[in-house]
Amino acid sequence: MPTDLTQEITVAVAAAREAGATALSMQSGAVERTKGDGSPVSDADLAADAVIRHHLTTYFPEDAILSEEIPDDRRRLSNRRVWIIDPIDGTRDYLAGAGGWAVQIALAIDGELALGVVDIPAEGVCVSGLPGIGGTVRDAAGERALERIARSANVLITSASKRNHEAVARVRAALPEFSTMRATSVGVKAWRMLCGQADLYVHPRPISEWDVAAPAALMLAAGGCASDLGGRAFRFNTPAGSCPGLVFSTRPDHALMVERLRVSGVVLAP
Repeated sequence: MPTDLTQEITVAVAAAREAGATALSMQSGAVERTKGDGSPVSDADLAADAVIRHHLTTYFPEDAILSEEIPDDRRRLSNRRVWIIDPIDGTRDYLAGAGGWAVQIALAIDGELALGVVDIPAEGVCVSGLPGIGGTVRDAAGERALERIARSANVLITSASKRNHEAVARVRAALPEFSTMRATSVGVKAWRMLCGQADLYVHPRPISEWDVAAPAALMLAAGGCASDLGGRAFRFNTPAGSCPGLVFSTRPDHALMVERLRVSGVVLAP
């Protein structure tokens, strides 16, 4: 893993902020379409994707890109450096005119996270991080260091999507002492945790790498934990392009939480 990723962070932050501003400016008139898998996409998703890819291909033309909005180029599997992007994570919220969506950009090198950026345009905040090193928060107040987090408040942040209702119910049954709060985008969930509003997020279903990568990088940059449902470290740029569930926490007992889920029968669902 390279020790100096200054240029990569600078470019990724600029790309995320421009993509976020572009999407925000288009939100009131966004045109919805339906992808082959039945999920929604808008013209703003595609515009934000184009902005990000322009930045990345200009400065890092040899790097591969895995994006939700372009066909998967399998040549990425032989590239050490792969940018993993979700131009608008939380498209349903975006199309509803709400603010719970984010632009997410991450870089994986040899399958490991090197950096992540999450921009939340509706809140005017952009967060970047280097796993195990630290990060930066940019908002109306300026720039400040991403604070390290460690708390056990028993607040579970869950998906607001009706599609995940059954999965959320299984997790809540396994952890009855937890109160809950809801959010849509994974990046927004991570930011809520970084702000101390929740200390655990569990997604017991396969989830795309572009949903996970940037938020996981921020969790790890701030001293939190990010693993798959089995407690294993994530690997990125996989042939499937997905992760076997996820568990984010700011708790010192992350491994115990993973074990409680397993013992309670919370296993990876289709």
